[in-house]
Amino acid sequence: MSSDDISVEMIKECLERSGYLFESKLVRSLTEQGYFVEPNQVIRDPRTGKSREIDLIAEYFDYKAERKGVSVRTLFVVEAKNNKFPFILTTERPNSPGADFESYIKYVCTPGANPFIDQLDLYEEKGANWDNLYSQYCGLTRKGNSGELMASHSEDMYGSLLKLSEYIENDINLWRSRDEDRYWRLVFWQPMLVLSGSLLAVHVTGSGETELQQISMGRLEFHWHVDDQLRTTVIEVLTEQCFFERLRVIREKDDELEGMLHEVYQQHRNPGAV
Repeated sequence: MSSDDISVEMIKECLERSGYLFESKLVRSLTEQGYFVEPNQVIRDPRTGKSREIDLIAEYFDYKAERKGVSVRTLFVVEAKNNKFPFILTTERPNSPGADFESYIKYVCTPGANPFIDQLDLYEEKGANWDNLYSQYCGLTRKGNSGELMASHSEDMYGSLLKLSEYIENDINLWRSRDEDRYWRLVFWQPMLVLSGSLLAVHVTGSGETELQQISMGRLEFHWHVDDQLRTTVIEVLTEQCFFERLRVIREKDDELEGMLHEVYQQHRNPGAV
């Protein structure tokens, strides 16, 4: 078939399979809802030196003049996947006294030697726990001409999870290297893998049987390394259908935290006030 025989419909089908249109759809919807969106943000791969792109970064500003002096916001770091077959979360994370809770939420606060951080239980407020948390995942593909389904960790999916983790780590380091900032801020980073298709979770019953449950959101405890140092990032995996609702819930929690932070700020400035 020559290039002259390629129809517009064929090109459209190709783009839909690739996921480019899905990513564009998310960017457009976020912008329409008032988010500030930066698509295709670049991160440098520390192993190869090459540049790689994060699909999009989004944030929402809701300035309240009565809370002058403090700010709480979340940067949503998103990879969008147009998955033909279900993405599967496996191996529920068991309770463990050695869990690295400090890695379960990613944040920076200012000023550096801030006077408020011990007065807010961020790990409790942001749900740093084992609820709906998994330690393994897999995707499905069809094997050759046989059409047999195969479960595996594709390089593409692993690369997306790693990009999310590395981008956030790098951005946090940039924030920490800034000059002293006297403004009271809490900046969170929320990594999210958004699926156009379905999401399944594996549960093992008390009798040892395996059950598959269709879910709209789960959390993946993703481990990776910087040189010989282990890093952990908890990534939210969710379907397009619940994506915007999840953003709303996180924004509401940020607003609640900002109110709490402002109370502490006022007490700090006016220690004698009741």
